[in-house]
Amino acid sequence: MTGTDLTPEGPAAGRLAPAQERAAGLDFPCGRGAVADAFGEFLAATSESGGTFYVTGSPGSGRSTVLTWLFLRSQAEPDGDGAAGGPARPVFHAALGARGRGADDLATALGQQLGYETATAGELLSVLAADARPVCVVLGELDEAGPVPGDRHARHVVDTLLAPMAKLPTVRLVTEGAPEWARLFDDCEVVDLDQPRWTDRPTFDRYVAALCDVALGPEGGDHPGDQPPVPAGALSQAAYPNFLFAQLLVLDRLFADPAEAPAEQARSADALPGTVHDAVARQLHALSVEVPLVADALYALALAGPTGLDRRLWRLATAAVAGRQVRSGEFDAALDQSRALLDPSRSDAAGTGDAESRYRLRHPAVGTALLGLRGPEAERQGRTAVIHSLAGRVPVAPEAGGAPRPLWSQTSPALLSTLIRQAAAVPGALGPLLDYPDVVVHADLDELRAAAASATDPAAVALRPVLDLLHPPSPHRAARLQVAAFQHGLTRLASAVESTHDRLPFRALRLLPQQRGTQPTTDVEDSGDTGDSGDTEGTTGIADTTSTAGTADTARSQDGEHRPLPPAATTGEGLPRDTVVLTETGALEAGQEAGPRLLRWTLHGTPCTATQSTLLDGVPVVLLADREGLLQVRSQGDGRLLRPTVRLDEVAEHVCLLAATPDPLSACAAGDRLWLARLHDGSTLAELRFGSDITALTSAAEHRLDVDFGGSRIRLAFAPDHPHTSPGAAPSGQAPGH
Repeated sequence: MTGTDLTPEGPAAGRLAPAQERAAGLDFPCGRGAVADAFGEFLAATSESGGTFYVTGSPGSGRSTVLTWLFLRSQAEPDGDGAAGGPARPVFHAALGARGRGADDLATALGQQLGYETATAGELLSVLAADARPVCVVLGELDEAGPVPGDRHARHVVDTLLAPMAKLPTVRLVTEGAPEWARLFDDCEVVDLDQPRWTDRPTFDRYVAALCDVALGPEGGDHPGDQPPVPAGALSQAAYPNFLFAQLLVLDRLFADPAEAPAEQARSADALPGTVHDAVARQLHALSVEVPLVADALYALALAGPTGLDRRLWRLATAAVAGRQVRSGEFDAALDQSRALLDPSRSDAAGTGDAESRYRLRHPAVGTALLGLRGPEAERQGRTAVIHSLAGRVPVAPEAGGAPRPLWSQTSPALLSTLIRQAAAVPGALGPLLDYPDVVVHADLDELRAAAASATDPAAVALRPVLDLLHPPSPHRAARLQVAAFQHGLTRLASAVESTHDRLPFRALRLLPQQRGTQPTTDVEDSGDTGDSGDTEGTTGIADTTSTAGTADTARSQDGEHRPLPPAATTGEGLPRDTVVLTETGALEAGQEAGPRLLRWTLHGTPCTATQSTLLDGVPVVLLADREGLLQVRSQGDGRLLRPTVRLDEVAEHVCLLAATPDPLSACAAGDRLWLARLHDGSTLAELRFGSDITALTSAAEHRLDVDFGGSRIRLAFAPDHPHTSPGAAPSGQAPGH
């Protein structure tokens, strides 16, 4: 919220627009130089350590605006050791607003700015704790966190992300929030904007006078003389030091009836609203006198939360709240009458009324006041009505002998996002939506995670870890959803994904406890794997092609030296022959009876992180991946390069070859992530997360791969024609000659 935001449009408020130019000369935030000085002292005192700079105050005091201002100042000012006008030293390594975000997707976005790929708040905290480099992070708009308004969303972000982050000795955190949250931060410098010391009074007075001069001057009213009916000093005295309250008081005077006698005007001046809530209530009454629909329209926008609504959805939500059909002309009149309380930064700032224009309230405190005027039960009923109205706009396909099937893939992203946010705020409403797998497939992933984190429905709680595994985004979200749901025991959801999507490029077949030191089982596949259920574990056609050239168990360490493997880590007892495992020492081994000859092949002396011997087009081969992510397939007998060198997205910690596909693939694992890459060009066909570090990969059968992680083993199946139909895939029998 900024002081230059007071630019409403419409019949009553249009004459406030020049106030923006008049107030802009005051270098908003007006009179907040003391905050900048305190921030400079904080940076100097914490240059070698962590700490928290916490801005607090009542709603509308400008907490988020001050953080934005400090960030912009730090970007524009030169380094103290440099010449004036020189390049700025970057103070912040990451800067983000929390509007509409939950803790996990906020952590994901922060991680991206810091150069990490993390999917949850816990993952970000772990990598920050392990990284010795100091970082400075600024995070604002905390009162707008979560899918819908509510302090509990912001408190959840503080508890799970910000407070633990502030405890790390390498992190300097600059953030804002409610006064009672300051105690959650250690070593915290608190700036309370409600205290007069942080806002210069003469500057604040000049700002209010600039607004009053334009909004309430002789060109703006029928009162006699050159002064407004309420002196600017009285408004400034009542509002100081809250800028939002000052703006609302000026609007309150603007909406006063100009036909009132001077004595009545004076009495109304003595009865100025005492709080932001009172000011909003009076303005809502004044706006609704001429257009009664304004009350329902603004209430619908308050229900929408900090992200707002586009024009079409706003009209639908208004009709739902009003409980009747709303004509287009009636809604247009309500929109024009409401502009004084809308955010002027919207795309419709010019008043074009475009259907794609997005609207939101000018400040979360306005929304809180509007919701408070009707009470919790009215809020629940209003949200339920909005949910039903929006759900009725989802396209459907007729089904023979049953209810129509919603076409979520054809639903507009804005409608689906709004529906999910509203359902998250009503107990029991989000669960039925999540019964449709295509809702998870087509919804915005960050918004869906924020909604699931805030909802109490059992279905939403169960889905949270599944949604975490869908990061990073991928075009194969449906297949990844099936695997993640299977992994977390949501077999009904996994089956629904398979039935909804005819051809998945990969899918999970079974999940078993990890069996180490025993022979592989021969159980028949049992999870809907029709057509090839005769495939069994341990009967692969490539199991007998592993190297038997040596008997000394060795492995290549990260520095490229051959070192003996510890006895417990050898693959000669109890492990499938075509398995790649990570040993306790961090060295890697491959195949049964692994020996020096198998591990001798290097990329011109470059140390390798993994090897695997298998049969490719009738030739025993070794698959090598070095620490730079280069992948090569060489003949086991003479070391000839049989496939072009390809580059992987990341260094592989394990490598396993799937040789029996039409276009041979490599399965590469690093941490908890698995990539499936085509050998001829390195293109990624699949990317999955498992939530626990992968400890072994086993080629179980044709188009089958077993992945061991976190004490469990999951079997994946790959569509045999999917790699073959990819553009540019070379036939497996036509390996290039080198």
